[in-house]
Amino acid sequence: MNAVLETKETILETGIGEECPICSRLRDPKTGALPYNAKVLAAMEESRAIMRGEVSAKWYKSIDEAREDLDL
Repeated sequence: MNAVLETKETILETGIGEECPICSRLRDPKTGALPYNAKVLAAMEESRAIMRGEVSAKWYKSIDEAREDLDL
């Protein structure tokens, strides 16, 4: 029996300037600022750097190891 799997292309809507549509709606209409604090903005920039390959992602062998890194 021959089975053929169909693959469907998915399109991720990235909004204007490749910004996610949720973030673009959250921007202040007057200033254009996002409603996030500095720690969240830094984490977002770090994730973008990881996606670009500029920073290597952290890998953990267990959840306990990850919690230790987070000081929980």
